Amino acid sequence: MFASAFSPPSTLGTSHAPLKGSQRQGSLIAKRVTSDTQQNAEALPATTKAKKQKKQRSNKKKQPKKKSHPNRGGYLHFNAAKAFNSQLTKCGSVSELLSAFSEQTSSTGGGGGASSAATHMSGANKVNSVNFSTCLHRLARFAVGNLSHSQSSDVDERKRVLADPRFALLVCSMAEMAAGCDAGVTVKEGNEVIATYRAASGGEEEEGNREMQEADDVLHAIAGVSGPSGGDGHNKGKVSAEGRTAAAKAAMAQIATPRTKNAFSSRECSNLCWALAKLRMAPPCTAFQLGRVAEHTYGEGALGRPFASMEEMALDVLDSSLKVRMELFEEAKSRRQGGGGGASGTWIPELSRLAGKVLDLIAMQIIREYGTRGDSEEEARSGFNPQEMASVLWAFAKAKRGDGALFNVVAEELMKQTESEMARGGKGPKPQELSNTIWAFATAGVRGETQVELVKFIADALDEGDGQFFGYQFKPQEFSNTAWALATLHSRRSAGSGVEVIEDDGIVRILRWVAKSLVERVDSFKPQELSNTIWAFSTMGFGYDEACGTNSHNDYVHVATDNSAGDKDLVFKTLEVIAENALQRLGKFKAQELNNMAWGFARLGHRTERAEALLSGVAKELIARTWQFKPQDVGTTLWALATAEYYDLDAFCAGASRLNMRQIRSFKPQEMSNTVWALATAGFAPKYIHAFDTTLVPASKRPTKEMIASDPITECFAAVASEMMRRPHDFKDQELKDVLWSFSKAGVRHPVLFQKIAKHIVGRSGRGFANFSSQGLGNTLWSFAKQAQLSLEVIDTFGDSVKLVSTGRLAVYETTCLDNGEDVTKRLFVRAAEAGLDLGLGRFTNQDLSNTVWAYSTLGMLHSGLFRKAEDEIVSRLQSKKQKFRGQEVANILWSFATLNAQPDPSMVDALSMYVTSVCRGKNGIDERSIAKVFGQRQELANLAWSCAVIGRYPEELMNILYTGLVGTKNDPEYMRSVFKDDGLQQSSIMTLYYVQFAADVEAPDLKLSLPAGFPAGWGEDDHHQHDASDENDLINMSSSMLTLTVSKLQRDVSSTFDELGFDNILEHVIDSNEVRDEQLPQAPKEFLSIDIANIKEKVGIEVDGPGHFVRLIDQPSSAPASSQMNQFDDDGENRVNGPTILKHRLLSHLGWRIIHVPYWSFQDLGGDKEKELRYCQSLLDET
Repeated sequence: MFASAFSPPSTLGTSHAPLKGSQRQGSLIAKRVTSDTQQNAEALPATTKAKKQKKQRSNKKKQPKKKSHPNRGGYLHFNAAKAFNSQLTKCGSVSELLSAFSEQTSSTGGGGGASSAATHMSGANKVNSVNFSTCLHRLARFAVGNLSHSQSSDVDERKRVLADPRFALLVCSMAEMAAGCDAGVTVKEGNEVIATYRAASGGEEEEGNREMQEADDVLHAIAGVSGPSGGDGHNKGKVSAEGRTAAAKAAMAQIATPRTKNAFSSRECSNLCWALAKLRMAPPCTAFQLGRVAEHTYGEGALGRPFASMEEMALDVLDSSLKVRMELFEEAKSRRQGGGGGASGTWIPELSRLAGKVLDLIAMQIIREYGTRGDSEEEARSGFNPQEMASVLWAFAKAKRGDGALFNVVAEELMKQTESEMARGGKGPKPQELSNTIWAFATAGVRGETQVELVKFIADALDEGDGQFFGYQFKPQEFSNTAWALATLHSRRSAGSGVEVIEDDGIVRILRWVAKSLVERVDSFKPQELSNTIWAFSTMGFGYDEACGTNSHNDYVHVATDNSAGDKDLVFKTLEVIAENALQRLGKFKAQELNNMAWGFARLGHRTERAEALLSGVAKELIARTWQFKPQDVGTTLWALATAEYYDLDAFCAGASRLNMRQIRSFKPQEMSNTVWALATAGFAPKYIHAFDTTLVPASKRPTKEMIASDPITECFAAVASEMMRRPHDFKDQELKDVLWSFSKAGVRHPVLFQKIAKHIVGRSGRGFANFSSQGLGNTLWSFAKQAQLSLEVIDTFGDSVKLVSTGRLAVYETTCLDNGEDVTKRLFVRAAEAGLDLGLGRFTNQDLSNTVWAYSTLGMLHSGLFRKAEDEIVSRLQSKKQKFRGQEVANILWSFATLNAQPDPSMVDALSMYVTSVCRGKNGIDERSIAKVFGQRQELANLAWSCAVIGRYPEELMNILYTGLVGTKNDPEYMRSVFKDDGLQQSSIMTLYYVQFAADVEAPDLKLSLPAGFPAGWGEDDHHQHDASDENDLINMSSSMLTLTVSKLQRDVSSTFDELGFDNILEHVIDSNEVRDEQLPQAPKEFLSIDIANIKEKVGIEVDGPGHFVRLIDQPSSAPASSQMNQFDDDGENRVNGPTILKHRLLSHLGWRIIHVPYWSFQDLGGDKEKELRYCQSLLDET
C-alpha cells in the first residue's frame, strides 16, 4: 500500500496525500542522498545539464580507483531503481518477489558491475531504500495477508519465506543499509572491520575470512546469487563506554558513507517496520531484550542491551548480519558437497535477532531525532506524518519490541502535529490513526503520563464541536479498537498512580461516543466489533448495573464517572439494541465473539428479556457447533451463562464434553477452572457423584471408567482433577481455589486431589498462601472443610459400608484426617491463618470472613489469634454499617464462634443484635416478611438462637426477631411456610428451639419468650396437617430421630470402674419430659437430653468426653495435662471444650444434675492400670 507508488528523489517516502490546509510533509529519516551532482543535475536546464555531466565524466576518469573499495561512492541510478520498483509491484507471489530481488542483486543483474548482494553489503548498489521497502512490504502482504494467487491452502507461506535463503540475504542487505554501511563495502571488508572493532572494544578477534569468489560460487547453487563468509558476535568486555564509542566511530568511518540523514525515509521506515512485524520475525523483548543507547532510557530502569552510541548499535546490526551470511555460506557449501536436499534453516534464529536489532536501531533513530527537535513550524511539518507514526507504533506493538521511550516521543509528536494542523484550520489525523495509536499503547502495555494525555487528547478531539469536527468520522472498527485499547490499559493501571481522575474522564467521554454510535448504527458493526466493544464496556464496568452484581466474580474496578445514572441508562439502551440486533445474526459470530459478548452481558449485570433471549441463542450455538469452540471459548461461555443464571443443561453438557480425558491437555488452567466453576454454580453435578471418593466409598460401589466416560460432566470433573494433579504449578492461586471450590460446591468428594493440592501448598517446597487473595484463602479453607462435611451425606447414602468409625462432628474431623493426614490438615489451616493475618483482615469481604471462620469451626480447629482479629474486624463493621452482611454470613459467623467456644466479648453479640434489628426493619416495622428478606432460610435463624444460648447472652431485640422469624406471631405454620417458601422447620431446628427456650427461661426469664401452643405439631417438614396434642407417637418418632444413643468401649470401662467404687450407675440415661418442668415447653420431647453415665438417685452424671467434644487449639503449644485443681472447662494443652458441650453442661445443671467430665485422654493415659483408674475416678467423686 505504502511503497507501490514510486516517487522521484525529492519526494521519496512522502507520497501520502497532504493534510488539508498543509503543505506536503518532508521526511524525518530522509532518503540517503546518493549523489549531490545527481540532485543538482535534476534541476538544471538541458544544455547546462549536458555540460555538467560531460565535466563530471572527465573528472571521473582522472580519479584513481581505490582497490579496497571498487564500488565505494557509486549509486544506483534513479531510473534503474524506478524500473526495478515497477517490476516488484507487478510480482504476484513470494517466489516472484524473491526471484526478482536475486536477479537484480546478482553479479550479472542491476547494471552495477560484477558485484552482488552475496559479495557486497547493503545490496551492492543494485537496489535502493525504496526497493527494499517495496519488496519487504509486498512479501509480508503475500506471506501473511494471503494475497498470492499461487498459494495453496495447505502451505504456510510465512514459514516458507523465513526458511528461504534468498529472503535471508534480502533482510541482511536491508539491515546493512539501515546501519549505514556503504554498498561498495565487500563482505570480506565488513568482517575485517568487525573483527578489528571486537578487539578494540574488548572482544576476541575472529579467525580469517574465506575467499570472496568461493562464497559467490557456493551460494549461487541455492539462491542464484553469491554468498559471503560470516563473522562472530562482539563482546563489549570491560572497555569503558568512551572507549567503545571511539572504537565504534572508527569502525563505522571505514565502512559507512558520511551523511546527515538516515538511510530510509519515514514512509520506508514505516513500511519496513510493518513488514517485519507482520512476518513475526523479531523476537519479543521478553526473549531478546531491547537495545537502547544508555542516554535515552527515559528513566525506565536498566536495559538488557545498553549501548554507548548509535555507532555501536549499527555495528551490532552488522555483526548479526554477517553471522547470518556465515550460516548461509555453510548451508550452501554443505549442499554443494552433497550434504542434503532442503535448506536446514540454521540461520533463522540469528535472522530473528537481526530483525529485532533493526527495529531497535530504527526506534533509537526516532527517539534521538524527536528528542532534539524544536517547535518551529518547519520542523513540525517534517518527519513522520500521522499515518506513518500510527503505522510505526502498530508495528512495534505487534512485534512486542516497544517501550515508553519510543511510544512517548512518537505520541507527543503526533499530538503536537495535530494541534498545529488544527490551529491552521486543517483536520488533523484521521480516526484510524488515533485508533491505531492508542491500540498500540495497549498492545505494548505502555502506560504513563503521555498515554493518559493521549486518552484525553482523543476525547477532546471527539468532543470538539459536538462531534461535527471529528466525532462522526470514526468507523465502527475504529471505535471498537479504541474501546478495546482503553479497557486493556485501564485493566493494567496500578492503584494510586495519580492519573485516575484525568484518565477516567477521558475514557468515559470516549465510551459515550462509542455507545451512541452503537445505538445509531448497530448494523454497521461487524460481529467482532460488537463483541470487542461489549468486552471493553464490561472490563471497565462502564454502565455497570450494581443491582445485579451479586456474583463474587464481579468485584472489579470500575471506571469513574461524573454521571453514573446517565451512563447506566445509555449502556442499558445500548445493550438492548445490541441484544436485539445480534440475536438475528448469531450464526455469523465466531465462537470467540459469542463468548466475549455473553461474558460482557453477564459481567455488566444486564438482565432483561432481550438479554435472556440472546444468552439462549448463544447456548444454542454452543450446542450446534461445539467443535468450533476453542478451550477458552468453552470456559468463558459457560462462566457467562452461569453468572447470568441462565442454566441450560444441554448447553452445559455440550461445553463439558470438550473437557474429556483425550483433550484435557489442550486446555489452560483458567479454562478448566472456569468450566467446572460454571458447572458447580449452575448446579449441574456429575451423575456419578461418589466416583472419586477413595477414602470412604468401597471400590465395589464406585463407577467404572466406562461409566464415568458416559457422563460428560463426570468425565469433565475427572479430567480437570487429573490435569491439576499432574501440573499444579501451572495453576494460579485463583484457579486452584476455583477448582477446589467447584468440587466441594457440587458435592463431589475427591480425597486424592485435595491431598495433592494440600501438600502442594504447605509441603516442604509448597507454594504457600503468601500470594492468595482474601477470597482465595476463604474459599480454599471452605472447600477443604466442605469436603470433610460431605462425609455425613456419604454415611447417609452408604450406611455401614462407609469406612468410618465415628459419627457426627467427630466423623467430619476423622474424614479430613483420613483424606489429607492430621499433620497436613493442621499445617494447612495454621499457614492460612498466618497468611490472613499478614494480609490484614480489613481486606477480607464479609463473605471471606464468614467462609473462613466457618471452615475452622466445621473441622473443630481454633486459631485464637485469627479469631480475635476477626472479632475486632466484625464488630467494627457491624457498628459502622458501611458493609452489608447477608443473613447467612451473620448466622455462620456467630455459629462458628459459638461452636468453637471462641469466647467472644459480649459486645460482639450486642453489635450483631443492633445490626440485625436495623436491617430487618421494613416499611411496616419488623415482621415475618421483612425478616425473610434478610434471612433466606429459617435454619439460619435457629443457628443464631442456638449461638446466643451457647454464649449465654440473649439481646432482647435479637431474640424477638429470631422467634418471629422461626414461628411467627400468628401460630400459623402454613403462613410461615409461604413466607419462607419452605416445607416447615427442620427437625434439628425444632430441637434447637427446645434447648434455647429452656436455657432462656432459666438464664433470661425477663424476655418471656414462648413457643406456639401445641408446638411442634404441624411445624415440621412435610407436616402439613394439624396434629392432635395427644399424638405421642409422633413426638416419640421425632425425638428418637434427634438423639442417637451409642455406648463406646471407653464409656463401658469408665462405668465399670465407678461400679467398683460403689457408685451405682446406668449407661446413657435419657432425660424425658417428666424431668423438664417448664411451662414454656408445651410438649417437651420424650428424649430431651442424655447422660453417658448417671446415678439417678444422687443426680450425679458422668460425661465421658471423646474427641468430638473438644476443639483443637492450633496456634497454642502442647503441654502436659494440668493438675486436678484446674477448672474442668479450662484449656488443656491443645484441647478446649467446644460450644455444644458447654451448653449441654449448663442445661443439665439447670435440671439439678452435678456433672463430672472425663476427657478421653485422661483415662486412656492410665494405660489400663486398674489401681490408677480407681484412684483417678475416686478423685473425681471426691471433688464432686
